[in-house]
Amino acid sequence: MSITRRKFLEIMTFLAGSAVIGWAPSQALAKAAGKARKPGEYDAVVIGAGLGGLGCAALMARNGLKPLVIEQHDIPGGYATSFQRDDDAGNTFTCEVSLHSTVAKSPSARKLLTDMGVFDRLQLVDHKQAWSRVDSQGVIDLPNAGLPGFEAELVRRCPAEKDAIGRFMAFWRQFLRELDALETDGVPANSTLPKTYPTLWGVAGSTLGQVIDRFAASPALKGLIGMTWGYYGLPPSKLAAFYYLEPMADYLTNGGQYLRGTSQSLSDALADVVKAGGGQVLLGEQVSAVMVENGRAAGVRTASGKVFSARAVVSNASAPTTFAMLPGGALPANYLKRVSGFSPSLGSVIVWLGLKGDVTRLQPRAEFSIDMQDDPEIGYAAALNGDWGKVGLGCMIYDHLVPGFSPKGMSTMAIMCLSGYEPWKRFEKDYEADKKHEYNQAKDAIADMMVKAVESTMAPGLSRMIAMREVSTPLTNRRFTGNPAGAIYGYDQTVGNSFLTRLGNRTPVKGLYLSSAWANPGGGFGGALASAKLTFKALAEDLG
Repeated sequence: MSITRRKFLEIMTFLAGSAVIGWAPSQALAKAAGKARKPGEYDAVVIGAGLGGLGCAALMARNGLKPLVIEQHDIPGGYATSFQRDDDAGNTFTCEVSLHSTVAKSPSARKLLTDMGVFDRLQLVDHKQAWSRVDSQGVIDLPNAGLPGFEAELVRRCPAEKDAIGRFMAFWRQFLRELDALETDGVPANSTLPKTYPTLWGVAGSTLGQVIDRFAASPALKGLIGMTWGYYGLPPSKLAAFYYLEPMADYLTNGGQYLRGTSQSLSDALADVVKAGGGQVLLGEQVSAVMVENGRAAGVRTASGKVFSARAVVSNASAPTTFAMLPGGALPANYLKRVSGFSPSLGSVIVWLGLKGDVTRLQPRAEFSIDMQDDPEIGYAAALNGDWGKVGLGCMIYDHLVPGFSPKGMSTMAIMCLSGYEPWKRFEKDYEADKKHEYNQAKDAIADMMVKAVESTMAPGLSRMIAMREVSTPLTNRRFTGNPAGAIYGYDQTVGNSFLTRLGNRTPVKGLYLSSAWANPGGGFGGALASAKLTFKALAEDLG
């Protein structure tokens, strides 16, 4: 395949991912939904109740199909969940597992959540500003003012780079205009695509770093343009440019929201839709095998020996976990070889703090990052290798967004950093055997460093306020989700694993689908929910 062909297909695949938001099921699906089922048979068994699994099941239930969702945990949600912890005085604090901010009010997100039957059930709380970052030069606050606001802040921080900033922003706006035109006007002949959409053509096949390098020379400006790279799990040198430029523009334009009731409220709402539509959600049951009959997925078997028959199987579990459930020889060798070349994303270390007193009076920002290493490449390498003194941090104070989030007179903070799995691998066997003394010492030492970093930059006196502290690591992630390496974004979103080359929602096993961050289009709340609709579309076309 030539590079020209690759670039053409990358643009087309990106466009297809966007177009699926407006896709509606056909009449053929209505016929499929009306087909008689065998006693005890479901239209699809969904493995895992994360957002990809719940979202796909909700779409099925709302369109006449009968899904069964099976989740190993005792609550639905995967990473979209929360839990509670008490301090020594009996005060109960809510710990949000993953959500800081999401773009739930953009037209595409609203359409997707409405199709799933949950948008009107969610209580969205707007962030007052788009982003705040602490670095070696001080604090930069991005207002909710779209690309113009971002440009103004870049110029304020780097006035000598005004011309370069102007050229980059002009390019970014043209990229968005061409993307809109492509969605509206359709696809020209392959030979005319580069001339009709030259900016899109120039971005296809490029990393974010390669695109930024065309306009910016100073490391400081490059770091600022890619400052939110942590939300995607890769630094600009590795991250696919398409996967940053469009979502980042969406975020700056439409603003970010948090969910009152934590991300658990979204997961619960999706589970309710599944059940209201005649589907089922089975908790506390782990799938151990995908049954294949005559080359087609025909149901699942659980660790407790239960068997559930279905016309299809949708997996919200990680791709490696899913493939390990199949009988030997079910997948072609070339497919397995291709998948083996993909790498799991980074995991995370999270410190949840229950605080005595009102931390909102101490720090006026709800969300901020601390990146004392201005170069994102250094920050990424530090996260990968466990060089904790150089790792960037993300902080959330939920009481700024939801009054009453914490017990009266108290407040809650979450501090997180990205983390590779290698620093934790040495604890793996002891962790599984519940021998956690050395592991606990290591994670507590890292948590101490993270608290001190926030205290020294943004919240003086923070350590004296702590009444409750809980810490998670990639081993925690692996335990609760089954994700290899405790990954939080599925497979890395590299140029070699995005759009054209991203693992598809269909698999070579007929009737087996992937609906998660591990498949198309990728990680994050938005990516997992979009994967749910892509998977539902594929399933609907096949069943119809």
